[in-house]
Amino acid sequence: MITPDQLVPMIIPTVMIPLTLVSVAISVVASFIAGLFGIQLKLEGPRKLLELLLKPKILISAFILNALILGGFHGSKWWKNYPKMLSTIEREMNTRAKPSTHTYKNVETNQSHYSSKRSTTTPIAGIEQKWKVETGAGSFRSAVISNDRVFSGNKLGVVSEIDLKSGELIRTFYTGTMVSPRLTIWNNSLYVGEGTHDTHHARVYRFDLSTGNLVGHYQTLGHTEGQAIIGTHALVSTLFVVSGKDGLHAINPETMELKWRYNVGHMDAAVVLDNEGSVYLGTGREKGDDSKNKTYAAAIDFVTGKERWKVELPASSWMRPVIVENNICYITGEIYFPSKRGHIVCLDKSTGKHTAGVHTPQPLVSTPIVLDGSILYTSMKGMVCRFDVKTRKNLWCFDSQIKGTSFAGASYDESTNTILYPSVNKGLFVLNPSNGDVLLNWTPNSDEGEWKDTYADVAVKNGLWLVSDYSGNIRALKVNVSPKTSSSH
Repeated sequence: MITPDQLVPMIIPTVMIPLTLVSVAISVVASFIAGLFGIQLKLEGPRKLLELLLKPKILISAFILNALILGGFHGSKWWKNYPKMLSTIEREMNTRAKPSTHTYKNVETNQSHYSSKRSTTTPIAGIEQKWKVETGAGSFRSAVISNDRVFSGNKLGVVSEIDLKSGELIRTFYTGTMVSPRLTIWNNSLYVGEGTHDTHHARVYRFDLSTGNLVGHYQTLGHTEGQAIIGTHALVSTLFVVSGKDGLHAINPETMELKWRYNVGHMDAAVVLDNEGSVYLGTGREKGDDSKNKTYAAAIDFVTGKERWKVELPASSWMRPVIVENNICYITGEIYFPSKRGHIVCLDKSTGKHTAGVHTPQPLVSTPIVLDGSILYTSMKGMVCRFDVKTRKNLWCFDSQIKGTSFAGASYDESTNTILYPSVNKGLFVLNPSNGDVLLNWTPNSDEGEWKDTYADVAVKNGLWLVSDYSGNIRALKVNVSPKTSSSH
């Protein structure tokens, strides 16, 4: 059987097909009309046209035209999904770069582990919007906070640095291609990935936060929409970059040079590191891939890049796993294929053997967090659940009943002992971590601006909740505590 891919190099060019069809259609219509009047048409005209179309010169010309059309189409698509030229970025940064004497604390990983220091939840009277900043385009991932400075990337390839207390815009950094992953800060440098699922040859950029200048980059063959993670083992620091079909790259974070590369499938989820020198990763099924393709969880040696173990997963792993005691736990779910199932799969860190898990009625495609040995996860349709790894059961689930698709994960505020879930279109839900009860469902009033589609987790710092939406707004929300005595739920 001829597949669509096999049609392109056939001897008769595809540009001939519409010409032949037009010829046949004209003959049919003309014969029909003539028949109504009792006239019989000769077939010489259509036959001569077909003979003309099949002459070698016409075929060669059509083949060249066909090649130019197809080449132009694929070339245009290739260029559209290629990131901004490096010279353009450097030229833009020459005007944007501003020095800073601020000290920046490292935010090099996205491993969110919490222990509730309180057995009670703070009674909340309401939420006050302290400030709102419009960055010009929407954000897909949560902001990162370093010593009272907020960093957030947007769809236009601009990273904004904002003062946490006042909301004042300090300066911006430019890549020109959508900043899709969460940002990373390490040793006074800002690391920025880019791209969507169709982007190729995407880079990770390194900006010096003291000068504001672009000082290095690393280019892959894929897209770098998973957060770049920096870890240190045996006194050696490494930057880990996932790049879709181009796999995992281990890079020197100072020189931005490659150390080693590993590839076992399409990787969009950020890696997770442990203290024993293991790098944990997951793979997913990309657009258009064969249904027979498999997805995997794997453990890699930090220093050498050699595989320690590899285990097949039941579905795609689009967000980074989490470590719970001796378990590495993956959340799975499909984005590009119809699916009504998701999973949590927990494996032994050392061997990869299955230890715990649960099926979910909806795909899981958002970042999980760990709270007191349990996993807080959210589904594509806005369900928030707390899964206990030891009992292998959900402690509770809350259904926000949103419309559309959610990619936002839950966050935890230690100061109030509450869970925060920014729904895509129903505002911010504040939940009790013990039972999932809704403590508050906040939406802005008319003076504070409309709640827009939100796909990013809430960033929590110094009593403020930072919410980034997909229309370019970043809000700093402050909790108003009820004067009543807090009580357990």
